[in-house]
Amino acid sequence: MSTPPDQSYAALTRNDPNPLKRAVQGRRLVDALRLAADLAPELVVDYGGGDGALCRSVAETWPTARIICFEPAPQLAEQARALLADIAQAEVVETEQLLPDGAADLLFCTEVFEHLPPPETERALNEIARILKSGGRALIGVPVEIGPPALAKGLFRAVRRPGDFDGAPGAILQASLCRPPRPRPQAEISPGRAYYPHHTGFDHRPLVRAVAERFVLERRIGSPFPALPAWLNSELYLRARRA
Repeated sequence: MSTPPDQSYAALTRNDPNPLKRAVQGRRLVDALRLAADLAPELVVDYGGGDGALCRSVAETWPTARIICFEPAPQLAEQARALLADIAQAEVVETEQLLPDGAADLLFCTEVFEHLPPPETERALNEIARILKSGGRALIGVPVEIGPPALAKGLFRAVRRPGDFDGAPGAILQASLCRPPRPRPQAEISPGRAYYPHHTGFDHRPLVRAVAERFVLERRIGSPFPALPAWLNSELYLRARRA
């Protein structure tokens, strides 16, 4: 989701007026941390960290870990700096060049890939591989936007944003039939960085294949019902290890 410069990320997610939207956002943070509960990282990177909310939870979970929040969107990076101002071990960076090579024990990348066009997806996967140390883990979280979840989400969006791309009946129908609508509206989140403002049109299946090609895929679970397949969940989480 795009964030207008005059509106905070929190207002659009965990502080959204809709209680369902707030509950889903809160669950995302919990699920991401739960998948890494058995680890004891010294350096944690949140790749595409938004306003820094996950980094705050990381600091509470691993109080001695160094934390880097990478957020290329200037308005979100400023929100992250404000939210993490009292976390001494956390820093916010806006360019990949400031992320260390082969140093991260644990990297989170949630609510990112659904917004990335193919060239940006390739770039992000390459950067994640570069940043992780050998044996380091990546925790990737994305929404499920095909099949039954796409129908439920599409109807919700149609009520909230009638006439928008992600609320259009044709787009909802295509996504529900596992044929994500094309083309997707595209914008820039920062100079030279293209992104998709809407979740509708995202297909997690090519991403799962791309992750499995680069990393050792340790776990793949859906949320909020881990025992069920991804197409019956609203979110999908991958835990991958750099060999």
